[in-house]
Amino acid sequence: MTTDIDSLKTNIKRWTLILGVLQITVGCVIGFIPPSAVAWFRGIVMAHIEFTANGVLMVAFGFLVKELRLSASVLKVWFATLQIGTWTNGAAGVAGALIGASSKLMPTINEKFPPPGGTDNPIVSGSLKLCGVTIMVALLLTLYGLLRSKTPGYDAKA
Repeated sequence: MTTDIDSLKTNIKRWTLILGVLQITVGCVIGFIPPSAVAWFRGIVMAHIEFTANGVLMVAFGFLVKELRLSASVLKVWFATLQIGTWTNGAAGVAGALIGASSKLMPTINEKFPPPGGTDNPIVSGSLKLCGVTIMVALLLTLYGLLRSKTPGYDAKA
């Protein structure tokens, strides 16, 4: 049984690292999109920042996978929520850029950079809500798995 969970952790770690680096790459590529190519350029700026930052988060979490004491099914939920949460964050910015609209969940950006298509788009808002819920689940499962970990701590005598 231990071998099965270790194998699963190895695979999840590998895919978390690969998809994290991919997300950083996507964020950098999005940064090359010129303002004239989209209806609301601030959405591109948001997507660039969110994809790169969330990719870094995913890479960091990839190195924590072996430390998480979670069952196989909970580990799969952790991986799925981490992926959904990090990818939908940047996707909300891309959608906003292409649609030319934003969400009421972003009042500061709307005030400084009003989108031409309004500030109440259900696609952008839905993506942000999905992002918020799934990232929180992934964060809480990460904390839970780390707190349950039996990894020995610092030993001053060692």
